[in-house]
Amino acid sequence: MYLVTYDIGNSFIKATLTKIANSIEFVGATVVSTHSTSTLGGKGVEQSTEQWWDSICRSTKDLLKNYGITSDQIKGISFCSQMNATVLVDANGNTVRPPMTFLDRRADKEFKDYFDHGFKIHGLNIWKLIKAMRHTSLVPVGAYSPIWKYKWVQNNEPEKFARVDKFLDVGDYLLYKTTGRFVRTEDSAFCTALNDCRKGHSGWSHTMAKAYGIMEKHLPEIVQSTDIVGRITATAAEQMGLKKGTPVIAGGGDVAMVAVGCGNTQNNQTSIYCGTSGSVSTVVDHIIQFADIMMIAVKGPNPRQKYLYGELETAGKCFAWARELIGKLDNSQYSYEECAQLVSKAKPGAHGLMFTPFMNGCKTPFEDGDIRSSLSGISLETTRGDLLRAVIEGICFHFRWLLECQAKKCKISDTIRFAGGLARINIMNQILADVTGHTIETVKHPQYVGALGAAAVAAIGLGQMKFEDIHSYIEITNTYTPNPENHEIYNKLYKKFLDKVKSDRKLVKG
Repeated sequence: MYLVTYDIGNSFIKATLTKIANSIEFVGATVVSTHSTSTLGGKGVEQSTEQWWDSICRSTKDLLKNYGITSDQIKGISFCSQMNATVLVDANGNTVRPPMTFLDRRADKEFKDYFDHGFKIHGLNIWKLIKAMRHTSLVPVGAYSPIWKYKWVQNNEPEKFARVDKFLDVGDYLLYKTTGRFVRTEDSAFCTALNDCRKGHSGWSHTMAKAYGIMEKHLPEIVQSTDIVGRITATAAEQMGLKKGTPVIAGGGDVAMVAVGCGNTQNNQTSIYCGTSGSVSTVVDHIIQFADIMMIAVKGPNPRQKYLYGELETAGKCFAWARELIGKLDNSQYSYEECAQLVSKAKPGAHGLMFTPFMNGCKTPFEDGDIRSSLSGISLETTRGDLLRAVIEGICFHFRWLLECQAKKCKISDTIRFAGGLARINIMNQILADVTGHTIETVKHPQYVGALGAAAVAAIGLGQMKFEDIHSYIEITNTYTPNPENHEIYNKLYKKFLDKVKSDRKLVKG
């Protein structure tokens, strides 16, 4: 049985072909880059639904052609998508304005108008915080939260807002495009901070929708990740090159799909993902939120499991910046292999160069949309390799910070699975082991784990797999153990990293 699944990221859309037959076999993929538009002095970050759909249609046709598969052989499709976007559509499914991505922070006023007054804890009105936790187990902290972007449109673009029929996220919009049905997956609904999570309750929270000023008529039906939402419509089938009536399984957001794609389907298993953004995720058995470290356990495809995660907004994006920068120095383009060679030649600590990975602010373990990356310790002896290594080390230091924050709240695994585009770089994997002190396992096809997670969820929805099967189906390619000497060096540098972040935060606050 063949499936086509899609990973809708901030920088790329990946269409992946998998074969399900007592395993999850990766067959191939096509990758199309996406483009974000920065507005409002960098606070606004938007993408185009037309570009999403065009990329999905082109990549699907190319995928079938490249691997000699007919549309009749495709037994289902599903999605893994970036989360915390705000996609507002009219009754015909047309967007009333460009979608605002998870990087968009324009709604700072809306967030502060609601929470920034009265008696506060962690900077939030304590009574509103308690109310939110009681009803939805989630406090929408920060301007990036979908409901504040919804409110921003309501307050600043009333004519466009008047046309809104449904309030969706990225994956939900694509479910509509393929089936003609408006829904939200449960993890998507949970992340709006409007999903009623009280014991014995489900669906939308009328209390919190009223409190935040969200129109309930804009909230669609909630479905499970393993549900067959519908079947591909004739219009979508023609545009995608697939067969009309092919089942569309809901899938979900990247947090859960990446964890599933890594094989982390048992409690207290931890994974790290490093794509455009980065995350640390640990499987837990109940919803929890920690305001002191800005982390939340989100819902996923298995009702018995949740995913406690912390996010680094610009992880691989920082490395891409550094890679492009050194290329500009001599008007060339460095491959990942060439970058890896340069990094390998640089010593741990990058000859005193230190980088903080906050190119678009920070979400966890503290929320600050104004802080930015810093690069310190540059000397006349600084090399291209030092720069690349310092960026990788900065990313890894932040991952260590998130791991340590999670370890104070729940049990994390000693061996950590690592995936994402940067997991293809062996020296990155070793540095991650050396910095964190954890054994690191890399999975096969690490850049496609989101789509592979969606494939596993689709197979479950079609009755071809069980959750307990997934862990054994994910193949481990390499294992990296910490180098004791390097780990000791990084222990000292990690303290300097935390001090640097602390001083940078003071500079931002003035």
